[in-house]
Amino acid sequence: MYIEVYRSNDNIYVAACPDLELFSRGRTEKEAIKKLKDNIDRYLKSSQIIQKDIKNTSRFYSLNYPQRH
Repeated sequence: MYIEVYRSNDNIYVAACPDLELFSRGRTEKEAIKKLKDNIDRYLKSSQIIQKDIKNTSRFYSLNYPQRH
């Protein structure tokens, strides 16, 4: 599992975890990553409690940010 960080033209940072299909945004790179880590933690805890199959979970995300690697 890894984290990607993108910056939009208006300096909004988007942190992504493609393996879990989770995204977060922030005014700084550090803020976006912290929010994403919190989201990952909540996601993993809720999947353990609910015990649902992650493969059957679908989410739609739309990002209009240029993807720079």
